[in-house]
Amino acid sequence: MPLDPQVLFRALLGAGITGLAGVPCSILNHLTLEAEASPEIDYIPASVEGEAVSAAAGMWLGGGLGAAMMQNSGLGNAVNPLASLSIPYEIPVLMIVSWRGEPGKKDAVHHYPMGAATPGLFELLDIPATVLREETDLDRAVSDAVAYMRKERRPAALIVPRGLFQKPSADSEGEGARRAAPILARQAASDTPSVRAFGGGELPSRTEALGAWLQRYPDALAVSTTGFMSREVSSHGMVDRHFPMQGSMGFASAIALGLERSAPGGRPVHVLDGDGALIMRLGSLATIGALAPRAFTHVVVDNGTYASTGGQLTVSPHVDFPAAALACGYRAAAHCRGAGGLEGALEWAASEAGQGPVLLQIEVDEREAEGLERPALSPQEIALAFRDAVAGRG
Repeated sequence: MPLDPQVLFRALLGAGITGLAGVPCSILNHLTLEAEASPEIDYIPASVEGEAVSAAAGMWLGGGLGAAMMQNSGLGNAVNPLASLSIPYEIPVLMIVSWRGEPGKKDAVHHYPMGAATPGLFELLDIPATVLREETDLDRAVSDAVAYMRKERRPAALIVPRGLFQKPSADSEGEGARRAAPILARQAASDTPSVRAFGGGELPSRTEALGAWLQRYPDALAVSTTGFMSREVSSHGMVDRHFPMQGSMGFASAIALGLERSAPGGRPVHVLDGDGALIMRLGSLATIGALAPRAFTHVVVDNGTYASTGGQLTVSPHVDFPAAALACGYRAAAHCRGAGGLEGALEWAASEAGQGPVLLQIEVDEREAEGLERPALSPQEIALAFRDAVAGRG
């Protein structure tokens, strides 16, 4: 007999899950509808599965405990942030994954390869995974998974087979649509602002741009993208407010989104992004624009290259990041082309902050600071020190 999906949702709340980031799946539709309608959990409709994992990791950095929900067809998209963010940084995330293509069960042909691989993927990553069945005690399954996460600071997984839960009623489906309507209406009614321009003189280096940002925002919480950006950020040693990513390329903004929505006191959150990283995950602009975090500043330092892998060219000269951000719902956007405009651009970003997400693209040249090394602290030490400081325990 199919189980009541509300039992699982209430078990998540009872175990201390404070936020859920998800990519839709018909098998898990009940959870999406419950999360959309419930004031007891913060729901992030992610653009891709890796974004869901990264946003849930950001929730933990802000003091909460997040879950990432997805269909197993897209589980491969979540491997990168699981393997290079959640596991090495010891950031617990509860994975809730449907099981399409379960061996021995009738399903679409294209579901079977990932269906056969799903349990093994979790085994390869050393993530304990529980397959939920009709005889499963859902409260116990969730509480055991969360207890493991809290003790070991590692991800855990719940696998949901097809047909396990009762189908949602027509009323609950309508409730989800009604909750989505205000976002859609707000986007349609808003007038798209114009892109502001700043500049003058030669392009600054990343070091000069970062120095100007540090001077303007000495106490801001920040998530920096992987590569030389995070190496340079970590050289300043301020893990009480700066989280230097290693790996999980493209997901700095998703981590920052989860952080912004869970950090106490409504503290402003900045993203120090790169052009190549943002190109890799442009879908995050849509998620951030729709959810409109009020205290969110997205700085894109654009040198037109993948610097830390040898300086290969990106396609950023063909991408208008500020215009894309505005089209996705950011409240303001600007670009800065020249060291003479840095101060004015950062002052403008500060004046626009607090009303919704802001994006500032800063073009820099290819000069690199010498001797940039990876952080001296381990990923685990960085994550715990950052979380403790955000929570006021540092």
